[in-house]
Amino acid sequence: MAEPIRFYFDFVSAYSYVAMNRIDRVAARWGREVEWHCVALPDILAHHGATSPRDQPAKFAHNMKDFPRLCAMHQLPVTFPPEVPPYGASLHRLVFWRLNRRDPDRAKAFARAVDHRYFGTGKEVRTASQLASACKARGVDVPMKEIKAAEGDRRAKKDLADAFDRAIADGMFGAPFVVCDGETFWGADRLDHLEYRLETARRIPRGFEEFSFTSPFTSRNGPLYVKCGAKKATFGFIADHRHLNPRDVVHGGWMTSFVDVAMAQSALYELGVVALTPTIHLDTDFLAPIFPGQWVTCDAKLVRTTRTMNFVESTCYADGEPVLRASAIYRKPREMKKRVGKNLSPTQWE
Repeated sequence: MAEPIRFYFDFVSAYSYVAMNRIDRVAARWGREVEWHCVALPDILAHHGATSPRDQPAKFAHNMKDFPRLCAMHQLPVTFPPEVPPYGASLHRLVFWRLNRRDPDRAKAFARAVDHRYFGTGKEVRTASQLASACKARGVDVPMKEIKAAEGDRRAKKDLADAFDRAIADGMFGAPFVVCDGETFWGADRLDHLEYRLETARRIPRGFEEFSFTSPFTSRNGPLYVKCGAKKATFGFIADHRHLNPRDVVHGGWMTSFVDVAMAQSALYELGVVALTPTIHLDTDFLAPIFPGQWVTCDAKLVRTTRTMNFVESTCYADGEPVLRASAIYRKPREMKKRVGKNLSPTQWE
């Protein structure tokens, strides 16, 4: 299993505000987890002898327009720059690491709530009471007692120091900063690059090749892959964000389309012919959810064939676990050609 994506951020980084509201969703679309690492960005900049964008008039003037535009693109509230000068975030970082030790999701919610208050509404969040107020406004359960306890939390201080060391080792020089499978991505806009890398890094099991004969519908939701044996063809695809329903699992409608193609073509492959075959009946039983990033295959079997009909049964697997059973009846077309080698495409003889 791939190691988690490392996401480095700081509360004083405006672009971290955008990234922290996107990073987990981007990763989840490809079945990946994210580890959040809060660091002191001023220390990172000092290590490299760099200065804050606020100390670079031209860059800061650009950011004043670029940052609100980026927030608007991702439907995030924004007030930038705040009327108050940049604040110290020492307490924020310690609270994050204290929460992260026991509940990483709560720590993430805390971070989003705090930066929503500062960069989203332009209100100051310097003190413990202001941090507690920011959490309450966003429905995040972090009481004042917990926040104040972070001030003297030695473990949180050590975790913050360790995060700095790891960030430097990973090559961090600005925030937000992401490390995925040895590659680095800097900036909130580079999450699109991260998603591109996750998509292109998909690993197809040995023996499978892209199925070239598709409809516009399957092309938009594919590619599909096929592994051709002596008498059997197995179809597969990698689940991604295009296939998901509102519950973030693969939509039953897409699975029905996938098994329809796989069973129809698998039956013809067993018969040694190529053709287009109409579906007469298709029945599916959904056994388990399929998550983004999983490799899904359809193992189909031609159980009976007559002069005019093919009767097919199949089981679909996600990473080897059964997730769907299906049965179908297909009408044999009048025009069928003998298959040559492993060719499945009727376009080769039209």
